Amino acid sequence: MSDAWAEWQREHAAALAALQEAQRAYHRVAVDSLQSAVGSREGALEALEAARVRLDEIRARMPR
Repeated sequence: MSDAWAEWQREHAAALAALQEAQRAYHRVAVDSLQSAVGSREGALEALEAARVRLDEIRARMPR
């Protein structure tokens, strides 16, 4: 396994974990019936989108 491939796998795993955590955080905010601050939901959604974009960027750099 090349160093580039191993590094990509580490980056991909970290980005995927970050996306999954952002998804969980967004869902906690979105379903919390006591949550009244729209800003918190928007912030969680922005974090989710940023994590998704990061994962897509890493996937686009996958060594061939």
